[in-house]
Parts: sequence; C-alpha cells; structure tokens
Amino acid sequence: MLAVSVGFGLGILYSLPCGFETDPVDRPTDTQRTEQSSTVSAAAWTDGPWPFTIDRGELTCIGPEDDPGVFIVTHQDEIFALNPAAILMADQVGAMADLDPIWRDDPDIIGAKVNVSPIILYALALC
Repeated sequence: MLAVSVGFGLGILYSLPCGFETDPVDRPTDTQRTEQSSTVSAAAWTDGPWPFTIDRGELTCIGPEDDPGVFIVTHQDEIFALNPAAILMADQVGAMADLDPIWRDDPDIIGAKVNVSPIILYALALC
C-alpha cells in the first residue's frame, strides 16, 4: 500500500502490505495510520453534482483498511471530516468535524445539502 503526505502534518504514519497479518499486539494503534490522497475538482467531477462550495480539494483517506477516515483539504489548508471515522479522528488530525462551511445547499430541496456520498465512496477507493 502506498502512503502519501498531503502536507498538513499527517505524514506517513504506518503501512502494511496487502494481505499481511500481524499478531493482535502488533496491530496499529489509533496514532498509526496509512494515508492516501487524490485531488478532486468541480470542473472534473462527473459523478453527480459537486457537493462543495470550494472549487477543488485534496481528498485524503487515513486509517485502517476496515474503517478509514475520509477528509477533504481545501486550498487554504482547512481540513474537513467527511465520514463517521473521520469525525472521530477530527481532533487528532486538526480537522473540522462540521462540513457545513463548505457543503453546498441542494438547489432542489430547501434545507437539504447536495449528496456527498459519491465523494466519500471515491475517497474510500483510495484506501
């Protein structure tokens, strides 16, 4: 598995080759995580409406393969948690657990937001 740093202090923390098993005492702790990232933009996004008020961001997947956290990093180095695992990690990695500041309102449904699930699924494919 490839680990990549996106420049916001997370760095390469832990990496195991695919299929490698360890004893329970050797398993990674919550401070030992793998990291993957990919840039996404409104201009290139084709899987439904773009769900953010920002034009682009760096999607980052951090954590164990069975429950990774998914984050988006803005061009201003703001980090937002996108899924429940990321919300639990938010304080540890300096992320905001509340996505509302960059989450686009759904123009068709008053009070609703654009579905962010396709972005989360795309990011989870990085893990």
